[in-house]
Amino acid sequence: MEPTTPSTNDEYPIANDMIRLNFSKNSVFNTVISSTDNEIIYEVSTPNVWSVGRVTTIWRMDKSLGEKTFVGEVAWKALKGRTKVRVGWQTCEWMEVNDWFTDRKGISTARTFTAAQGVKYRWKIRKFKLHLTSAESPSEGPSPALAIFHTTFLKGAYLEISSSILRDLEHILVALLILEKFRRDG
Repeated sequence: MEPTTPSTNDEYPIANDMIRLNFSKNSVFNTVISSTDNEIIYEVSTPNVWSVGRVTTIWRMDKSLGEKTFVGEVAWKALKGRTKVRVGWQTCEWMEVNDWFTDRKGISTARTFTAAQGVKYRWKIRKFKLHLTSAESPSEGPSPALAIFHTTFLKGAYLEISSSILRDLEHILVALLILEKFRRDG
């Protein structure tokens, strides 16, 4: 995987080893997320998008074996706080998103979650885009973006993500899909 040049951003610092993951559709329900060299491929599938009890399943595609590996699921509810999530294939129990996302402060749109290795990340909106940062505050200045989610009509949706955090990509993608749906719903 070749790192891409990060998008220009003069106000907030960003990681310098970004990889681009393209979304085949600008959808949080049904899309394929892949790197430009197709070394990273995830499938997001929601069979009944318009049903009340819809569940989105995320799979990692293993090209060498030709198999799918379960990553996680989101059970969407009319009330955002009742939406449930489970991530991982070993001990993935359902939990409400309000319990999975922690550290909500007042009217802030920032959401913090913990990945598999105990690393905490925070998604926040900066300049109308979702930016992923470390949940640990830097000693001075804003936290550098480790990932930036772009949605444009001309280029489609894509995620720029630091190669240094690819080990947590599954948790990051599940959190991104949930927060992007909530953002679109208003």
